[in-house]
Amino acid sequence: MWRKKICVIVGGAKGRGSSLVEEYAGRKYHIAFMDIDKDCGKRLKEKMEREYGKKVFFFHGDADSEEDLELFAGAVIGQYRRVDCLYYREDIAENAKGIEGLLRDYLKNDGCIESFC
Repeated sequence: MWRKKICVIVGGAKGRGSSLVEEYAGRKYHIAFMDIDKDCGKRLKEKMEREYGKKVFFFHGDADSEEDLELFAGAVIGQYRRVDCLYYREDIAENAKGIEGLLRDYLKNDGCIESFC
C-alpha cells in the first residue's frame, strides 16, 4: 500500500528553505512549512500547488516564538499524524530546534532531522 510522505520545514519561504520545499515537493512529498515572511510563504505555497498539484500547508509564524512553534506542530500533527523529514533554520531562530521535541513522537524511525543554513 502506498502511503504519503510528509516533509516539515521551519524557515522554508526563502533561500535554502525554499529549495528544500521545492526539492521535496518534486519528490512527491506533502509539504508543511513555516516562515515569518508571509508574502514569500504564500507565493511559494501557490507555486508548489500549481507545479505539483498537491496541497501545501504554509503556516505564517516566528520560529523564535514557542507559541508559534507549538501552533505549527499541532497543526502538522492534526493534519498529517506523522513526519518523515524535518528541517529547521537554527541559524536565524535560536528556538527553532524546539520543533524537534514537539514532533519527535510523530517522526518515523528512519526519518531525517536536520538544521540548515
